[in-house]
Amino acid sequence: MRNKGKARNIEGEYRLKIDAFTPKTMPMIRLAEYMHELGMMLGEPNAVHFRKLEPGSTVLVQKIDKEAIPKVRARVTDVRRREAPREALRAYDTINKLLRNDNAVASLREGVRGAVIIRFPGREEAEEKFPSIRQHGAIDGRVIRVGGADETQPVWLEAEGKQISGCFTTRNVAKQLALKLYEPVRLFGRGRWSRDSDGTWSLLDFKIESFEPLEEAPLTQALQALRAVPTEWTDTAYADIAAIRNEPPRGKRNGGH
Repeated sequence: MRNKGKARNIEGEYRLKIDAFTPKTMPMIRLAEYMHELGMMLGEPNAVHFRKLEPGSTVLVQKIDKEAIPKVRARVTDVRRREAPREALRAYDTINKLLRNDNAVASLREGVRGAVIIRFPGREEAEEKFPSIRQHGAIDGRVIRVGGADETQPVWLEAEGKQISGCFTTRNVAKQLALKLYEPVRLFGRGRWSRDSDGTWSLLDFKIESFEPLEEAPLTQALQALRAVPTEWTDTAYADIAAIRNEPPRGKRNGGH
């Protein structure tokens, strides 16, 4: 006779329980984010399959192909020890951040009655705070708005599709910047930056002391100019230039908010 209330423990079945939602209230896009990151954390993408959502908070049930069970178990253990590959640890951290934003906690078990393998503290984990830093630097962007009624004049830039606010300057510099409306410039001054727990820097405020106009030359044109410089170019030189171009130097980071 079948025992009611006792679910069968299935080998290779991983269950992520999130306490913030039910299957009826979990937004579909958010569910997809959790599923993607959990899949990245477990690894073995061709052998990990989503089975179902269960009620009782929200329980994501995954089934692992038999031949991949030892590999997934080892990877999960390494994640718990912080010894897993980088993409697995990044996925764990992202799940924890999603939970913190959703005011939730979660736990991962193998099977219905298995012990908790990994706990995600989510809302119970205080986000690491870093003191802001103030230093001289530079900000690149396109001037989209200048001026106001106060003695201190606000300036707004646009860079990489994001609006940069928090910049201000004197009326004299603002008058000159107004002549560069919708044109790219480089602002020089003293700014205050803060860093979040993911290592992303954001600009809090920036006092503009001076600026210079920038030419809107495409990368191909800039590389042609560099090729014309009499020097020896290695096979990795252009890749190094692209990497430098995509990562602002220390003390000269843009920041939108």
